[in-house]
Amino acid sequence: MLNYQNLIMMGDSYKYSHSSQYPSNMVAMYDYMSSRGGKYPSTVFVGLQGLIKQYLMEPITVSDLNQARDFAKLHGIPFDYEGWAHIIFKCKGLLPITIKAVNEGSLIPTGKPLLTVESTDPIVPWIAGWVETLLMKLWYPTNIATKSYYVRKMLERYGSPEWAQFAYHNFGDRGASSVESAAIGGFAHLTQFMGTDCFNSLSYCYDNYNVIDIAGYSVYATEHSTTTANPDEEQFVYDQLVANPNLPIMSFVADSYDVYKFTHFCTDPDSRIRKLIESRPNQKLVLRPDSGNHLEVINRMLNIMEHNSLIIAHDNTKVLFRDFGILWGDGITPETIEEILNIQTMNGFAAENFVFGSGGDLMQNHTRDTQKFAIKCSSIDVEVIRLDEAEPYIKSRDVFKDPITDPGKKSLKGKVTAYYNKSTDTYFVDRVDAEFDSSVINCLSTVFHNGQLLKDWTLDEIRSHSRN
Repeated sequence: MLNYQNLIMMGDSYKYSHSSQYPSNMVAMYDYMSSRGGKYPSTVFVGLQGLIKQYLMEPITVSDLNQARDFAKLHGIPFDYEGWAHIIFKCKGLLPITIKAVNEGSLIPTGKPLLTVESTDPIVPWIAGWVETLLMKLWYPTNIATKSYYVRKMLERYGSPEWAQFAYHNFGDRGASSVESAAIGGFAHLTQFMGTDCFNSLSYCYDNYNVIDIAGYSVYATEHSTTTANPDEEQFVYDQLVANPNLPIMSFVADSYDVYKFTHFCTDPDSRIRKLIESRPNQKLVLRPDSGNHLEVINRMLNIMEHNSLIIAHDNTKVLFRDFGILWGDGITPETIEEILNIQTMNGFAAENFVFGSGGDLMQNHTRDTQKFAIKCSSIDVEVIRLDEAEPYIKSRDVFKDPITDPGKKSLKGKVTAYYNKSTDTYFVDRVDAEFDSSVINCLSTVFHNGQLLKDWTLDEIRSHSRN
């Protein structure tokens, strides 16, 4: 049976010819990963630990090697059988590399190294470049965590942090490109928020990020099929409420037929639904419109709710309904969220009346180029032999690119890292052997070395890094 999780086959096809293209006296290689810019000025780096646990902790086998060799031959590409055999027999099947990285959850300005990877075995120094294909997949969780971070900060400008952490709900499982991407993207979102409908991301967090209890929460909710399968929409809502007196939040899709009629029969003063909800001390009914122009629909629903004199939670300068709320989850983007909140808070409604669900935009509406992620070689070590020396010595050589057609793709030189100056609250790039006073710290620390995971973050720790 073929192993589709064969680590040896997780490189771009052209990578397999590179072992013979590097200088023959190269004994080590040093690469770095960074976001070169993009939509956001900084990125929230996450996902490395999960990737390491999923792919780099189990030894590769002779069976994996032979499978990769056979496919490479049919595929028409060179294959360094001896190099991979060396990794299997001399390195115990574990990649001979050291990965250093910023703390997961850290907000790092673009242009700074987020991780570095360095080979540790002089026989296969090319392995640091080969692993680029796998490590580059970190763009995906990092992009999602970054978008979620900036949405959370925007929400906190309109309402309380306690509300904000549940106000951008992940509806993206069905819109993800695979089961695995749903889990990884769902985890990335949970580094910034506490609400999700991406159920399989919970086990991913548990397996890879040391969650003790639960990573996120959801609520009892209907959909169009459950509503329209019942002959009487109002009766259906009432029956669900009667059957679930102790659920703190119940969400009902409101636009199966007439969203405004639905709003009326839920909130009219003589409504049995309203009376039942208001008789319960800790239950909230959330109305979920799911079609139409978001500004128009929400505005008309709020007018109905305000006209019906719903009870407000407390005295405030803005109207905050105690027992009812609105969830919009159709076509939501960060821009539509801010548009809704800006208009409605100016109209006198508290942001806490609203929550938002995002699916495809959160999980899929971005690429590696959204933040211009790249991994580049910046240094190699070569063995130099001189006639006047008894023994060869190792010399580091800077490696970089500087295309005249695109200065933005110029890469860094040397064994570089990211530094943080505590005195000036700034980040900068310099070589790893640069010397500074105690106010400057190296942001990257060793995470993985020759098959061993040396840091094992919890989800709570990652969340704390994004909030400092």
